[in-house]
Amino acid sequence: MVARRHLLGCALVLSLVALCLTATNAVALKFGSCTQSSQFRCATLTVPLDHSGKSPGEMKLRVAAQRRFPRGAGLIVALAGGPGQAAVPFADQFASSLSPMLRNRRLVVIDQRGTGSSGALSCPELQKLTEAAPLTGSLVRDCAQQIGSRRRFYSTLDSVADLDAVRASFGARKVALMGVSYGTWVAEEYARVHPGKTESLILDSVVGPSQPSGFYLDSRAAIKRVTAEQCAARRCEGITTDPVGDLTAVMARVAAAPLRGQIYDSRGRARPSSYENQDEIDSVIIGGDLNAELRAQLPAAMAAARADDYAPLLRLQSALGGAALSARELSFGLNVITSCLDSELPYALSSPTATRAPLVASALSAINPSSYSPLTAESVRSRSVASDCLLFPTQFDTAPASGPLPNVPSLILAGQLDLRTPAENAAATAALIPKASLVRLRGAGHDVLGADTTGCVATALKRFAAGIKVGSPCANRDNGVRPVPLAPRKVADAKPASGVAGTRGRALSVAFNGVNDALSTAYMMLAAGVEPRGGGLRGGSFDASNGPVESVVLRSYRYASDLAVNGSLRLLSSGPRGTLTLSGASTGKVKITSWNSASGVIDGRAVSWNRPAGAAARSPSGPRAAPRIR
Repeated sequence: MVARRHLLGCALVLSLVALCLTATNAVALKFGSCTQSSQFRCATLTVPLDHSGKSPGEMKLRVAAQRRFPRGAGLIVALAGGPGQAAVPFADQFASSLSPMLRNRRLVVIDQRGTGSSGALSCPELQKLTEAAPLTGSLVRDCAQQIGSRRRFYSTLDSVADLDAVRASFGARKVALMGVSYGTWVAEEYARVHPGKTESLILDSVVGPSQPSGFYLDSRAAIKRVTAEQCAARRCEGITTDPVGDLTAVMARVAAAPLRGQIYDSRGRARPSSYENQDEIDSVIIGGDLNAELRAQLPAAMAAARADDYAPLLRLQSALGGAALSARELSFGLNVITSCLDSELPYALSSPTATRAPLVASALSAINPSSYSPLTAESVRSRSVASDCLLFPTQFDTAPASGPLPNVPSLILAGQLDLRTPAENAAATAALIPKASLVRLRGAGHDVLGADTTGCVATALKRFAAGIKVGSPCANRDNGVRPVPLAPRKVADAKPASGVAGTRGRALSVAFNGVNDALSTAYMMLAAGVEPRGGGLRGGSFDASNGPVESVVLRSYRYASDLAVNGSLRLLSSGPRGTLTLSGASTGKVKITSWNSASGVIDGRAVSWNRPAGAAARSPSGPRAAPRIR
């Protein structure tokens, strides 16, 4: 569903949408204090509900602007993505992430209509949904009916008109637009409607130059390429030689019958779990766009599932959900309304609802299945805007802007592993703008500027802000998190730790990698807004909820089914410190003194391990990451 695909997650609040304006003094806004930040002053801008003037009513937009800015500065206006996310609460984060643009500009942040303090649309039943819960046509219909006839004024073009009112309120003659995810669509539409007022564009994680597909065809077409690319350059050595084949086999299997198994809760108790259809696995895969550690677990999880070991794949469901969001934080109502109004659907919203389903079936049958393989047509249909909006109340149709993108200086950013807004979208957009600089970052998912750890995207932004040639600062950089190793089912299946032969070496490897497995899961859960504690892969539990993962406690933790590990490790900047007790296939105690050394007694014999110089180590993506023994 487009609502889910374009939702911004926790990782995106540091680099949401921004708009750069060349401004004079404010002429229509009365500013007061901002409760969210002492660096900003807040005001309310009143705009028409219907900018055409045909319908009465008005909207009040919340606007925040920096208190201090250079004399004669232009403006950067920040718009959050989603659609539906508030932006004003994150004004300080915007100021930090966009600092290269603020040397000669004043930052302005606004909550778009229907979000945050700008009249957030609230549909309580819809707001309860998590990423794992299915969105139904009846929920969308009920939400649209709750909002009433005003719903037709929440398209992107309505936000574009609001944005132009913001520009005018600051006396700006032209604006430079910056958007992330859905915000790129707002920026592109503004540029089409107001080409003479558009100074430049910065587009990060691009929706694309065409009206958003009602079937997510851009995302579907990229899934095999992204799957293969994650394992390029021997990143999946020892895990799989055929990641696309693994994905295809698992998707075919779940299309035929549910994948069933068990997971473990935070008390180590077994709970039945399953994937009932492709939709549920697709949710996990898309979730990796915003969660680097989840993405890193996918290759091994798919390879294991292909070999009938479903435990790693089932456990990834813990990364879905998270704390419930209020409508003021992220309005799901605005999200679905805008999606239905904006997307390219195989039917008109002015058509009777009873006539729409056959049109969806006909449109889907005309699409070559190879463009969305390994998904089935049924999965593409069920997880589509076309399906979500089937029961949307009959109303006047809206249409996107039809003009070309202006040829203005543009910085276009793309993550090579992004499935929500694939890199192909960025390339297609850049091809339409001769003055565009396209920067693609290997190993990056959604929200490139916010997720980049290499610094190359920040370099691109600095060059663009300075008006110099952007070049290719990311050409030799890789933002990827190395995929996790394939988990052994039993100790006998594990590769021994280097220099420690036999069962003792295998037990040491399983114990050490079990710690890393727990940490990888903890970081994955944190990124998803979930408390970082839960069950072991094959039994037991872990708890890493002491501060920002300052320690991890293992209780009968089973990375392999026949070895239980107990103990506590403090995670220090110099490395971990603690003792692990082993029972089961091997017994003993191991003292961990760093991520590269351990010693103790296993099966009655002393062991000492040090990572060989230059040996590759896989590290979870969180702070104080721990390398795995391989």
